[in-house]
Amino acid sequence: MSTATALQLMCDGLRANVDAITLTWVQRVKRNPEIESDEDLTLSQLVDHIPEMIEEICDLLTQEEDLDFEKIRAATKHGFMRSAEGYSLSELLRELELLRDCIFGFLADYIADKRLSSQDAVRALRRINRYFSDDVLFVVDHYLKRSENPRLTSG
Repeated sequence: MSTATALQLMCDGLRANVDAITLTWVQRVKRNPEIESDEDLTLSQLVDHIPEMIEEICDLLTQEEDLDFEKIRAATKHGFMRSAEGYSLSELLRELELLRDCIFGFLADYIADKRLSSQDAVRALRRINRYFSDDVLFVVDHYLKRSENPRLTSG
């Protein structure tokens, strides 16, 4: 199986299981005692841009070369929304880490089930990790700028 086919297969698995992955993430966020700002959010507000983020991850998985992380916007929207909802930086970073862990956990099982090569698995996980790393950097920068100018509500 070609790498492109394996990455497409992983993407197909993510898309087919977006609701289950999101539900697992919601349950983990709700159980996490270090995330308190979610208590007054509706399910829709909590879920926010998570399905769109998973779709963007699929786009990254299926890009051939020259990955374009600059076009990624759902994760940054999620950060802006959480900022406006009163989340602390540490709460948002915990949410993102829980989402990364849910996606990695799903893919670990999926990759084993589909018997995909470890080379393809590593390639996919590196792309996903880069997605989250770039978002973390953006979010930290946004929160730092916001703390310098409290009236700042967007990028």
